[in-house]
Amino acid sequence: MAAMAMLCFVLLLVAGCGTKKPQAITRGKPPVVPPIAQLASAPKTSASIQGLMSLALEEGNVEGALASLERLANEAQPPLNEEARFRRVQLLLLINDEQAMTEAEKLLATYPEHALVPYLHMWMAQWAEGHQDDTLVLAHTAAALSHPRLTLEIANRAAGLGAAAARRSPDWEAVQWFLNIARSAAFSARGRRDGWLREAANRASMSMVGRLRDEGRLHGKVGKAFYLHVARAHLITGDMAAVQTLSTWLELDFPHTDEAFQVSTWVAGITHPVNIGVLLPLTGEYARFGRQALRGMRLALDSLQDSGQITLHIADTEGDANQCVSAYQQLANEGVNIILGPLLSDCAAVLTPYLQDRVPVLSLSSRLGLASQSPMLFVHTLALAMQARFMAARAWQQGEHRMVVIGTGSLSSEQEADAFARMFEELGGEVVDRFDLPRKGIDFRPDLRAMRMRTDDESLLAELDEELALSIEPNQEIRMPVNFDAVYLALPGKQVALLAGQLAYVDVNEVRLYGSGRWQDGNLLSDKGRYLGRAQFSDVAFPNGTSPDLRRFMLVWRDIWGVGKPGKLVGLAYDSTLIAALLTSRLGLSGHSLLTGLHDISGFPGLTGHVRFDKDGVGYKDFELFRVRRGHIVPAG
Repeated sequence: MAAMAMLCFVLLLVAGCGTKKPQAITRGKPPVVPPIAQLASAPKTSASIQGLMSLALEEGNVEGALASLERLANEAQPPLNEEARFRRVQLLLLINDEQAMTEAEKLLATYPEHALVPYLHMWMAQWAEGHQDDTLVLAHTAAALSHPRLTLEIANRAAGLGAAAARRSPDWEAVQWFLNIARSAAFSARGRRDGWLREAANRASMSMVGRLRDEGRLHGKVGKAFYLHVARAHLITGDMAAVQTLSTWLELDFPHTDEAFQVSTWVAGITHPVNIGVLLPLTGEYARFGRQALRGMRLALDSLQDSGQITLHIADTEGDANQCVSAYQQLANEGVNIILGPLLSDCAAVLTPYLQDRVPVLSLSSRLGLASQSPMLFVHTLALAMQARFMAARAWQQGEHRMVVIGTGSLSSEQEADAFARMFEELGGEVVDRFDLPRKGIDFRPDLRAMRMRTDDESLLAELDEELALSIEPNQEIRMPVNFDAVYLALPGKQVALLAGQLAYVDVNEVRLYGSGRWQDGNLLSDKGRYLGRAQFSDVAFPNGTSPDLRRFMLVWRDIWGVGKPGKLVGLAYDSTLIAALLTSRLGLSGHSLLTGLHDISGFPGLTGHVRFDKDGVGYKDFELFRVRRGHIVPAG
């Protein structure tokens, strides 16, 4: 716990006070500012305070630093005495002093508008996380994010720490926190705000929305947008009674607004008779996967309150490309409005020349490039390559500009690594090195040393060589700083666990590790996550998530199929069916208007994550983020 607190403390100290001047032959990379709206400037700190904090952190003399800070707090003039009081409490929180939180609360009451108040809330939130008190984490991160002196650094860190706690917390506490962060100045842009509001909507029951309304918590832009997200979530599941209630509340609370009009049009609509085609391998080598998908589709229709006018037309592709064309033509002759499937990429590839205008195909294939081959073909997938693209965007948002990508050389790993590298470079990042580890073996240190040499800054190395030649200490060793920001590992969890420790061995310590659901092979924690404190990976919450819709789904699943858990393909097929039913039966779209509906930038909520289809028809998912905390895999911010 002390080690984790020390690491967090060092990060915040760097953000608030600036970095220590490098020695003659060691230089670090320049700081990268994450792409968040500009807020308050980071508060300046005095040289004397920096010296005392260095005394505590680098020399280990915490008692001496505390005594000097207390003397400055009592005797110095403002603003030095005020800063000393904040830094003294920071150290008390770091060492878990029993009076630390009491002293912190007194400081907040005395200096409510001070520039260090957002930092103090963050230090208190980190203390609370170390004591596994998520309620306090949520309270102090929300306070930091709403403070008028909020800085870029604290906005980033409070959002990450608070989101992780919210995802571990009960629905009521989580929804309130997501609404609070949506109101923060750091996330005022609609795209950022809507992401938090979608999370709130996914966790909010109708009774909870009513309680929030009664307590006056749904006001302004956030309130209107939240109503709209909740209404859309209920619309896609066919819960029209909830949509009607939300429409009434919008008309009362936000009359004559676009949001009120939008939801009223949903209420006024009537269901339309539609025919949904299904292309799945129900016999042959891949029949078990086809049956899983069909279960998900039927459960989706059963969940709709008004599914009586929806007819499924099922055609068996037999897992054969030629048969897939025949099955497609059969469905087209039956006049279906939209087709779900095929499941296999080879079948989808063969179909593209035959796709008829006005009948979109929502494929469950994992080959992303197929979508660009026909405007009628959409790809809805949970493939690792899609997760890699999601993580590339995540890394870029966190300020990573230079990446190393490591795979295994297998086809699947290569596709995942390719997807990450392409997306990261499209965003403006640079992949400075990429290589594959041998599939067998446990000692990868030679590969990692070679990677360090390939990525070294040659001009800096020459400069340091020259400085060393002039040094009065000829035996001094050059330690080159790491010349990249983070590493993406398209590896199974067993190799990730091995590699994390070996990266530390070759002096790669202060970079983040990113990955995908490939890490979830049961071996990621074989070393108890010892070197994975800065790692993040994506995966699908289904079927283990905590949203009300997923809990209801699991109750129905257990009633029908027993205690076994459904595979992720079941959830993907379930979500695809609800999207098709929403656009065709509920909204009455067909032909080109149906294509436009599929490209709606608002996207579609689902059990496997929110999805938006881009101009090519590729469905981009909001995957769940996870990290390792005290030897356990937990949600990440």
